Amino acid sequence: MAKRERDPICEVCGHCHVQGVKCSICGHVGKYIVPGGPNRPNRGAIPPVPPGPMHNPNLTPPTIEGLTVGSFQQALQSFFELLPQAVGQPLPAELSNLDQLKVLLDTLPDYHSTDVQPSYIMAIECRPVVKALAKLLPSFPAWQHVNWLALEPLGIGL
Repeated sequence: MAKRERDPICEVCGHCHVQGVKCSICGHVGKYIVPGGPNRPNRGAIPPVPPGPMHNPNLTPPTIEGLTVGSFQQALQSFFELLPQAVGQPLPAELSNLDQLKVLLDTLPDYHSTDVQPSYIMAIECRPVVKALAKLLPSFPAWQHVNWLALEPLGIGL
């Protein structure tokens, strides 16, 4: 059976692609975890960090130190609640793919809210999203616990 025949048709974008992997047609990342289903992550489960190419391996730490899944979910939910007020204003590039962010938000309840936030969920890099949310929502209480120096690749904090 060919790979394309095995891939499910994504319910969001309608294209045939592996769920959790960016669609080569539209860039959408499909959801592969069935909410509350048998493949729900176990407590403490950390999704793998994509390895990157051989000449430039991905050295991103697997979690975002100081941030819980529940806090990230609240920040992302707050962003979506404030979004109607930002109509006509440009969004930061990290927050501009609303379909991808919605998939991310819909997937977060499948993780345990008290676990440390993974750096990647559904092959979506969460670190740039966290940094962009922190700039838009600077008074969000959870940001005080984030290790901003560890979040930056060169050790440059927020």
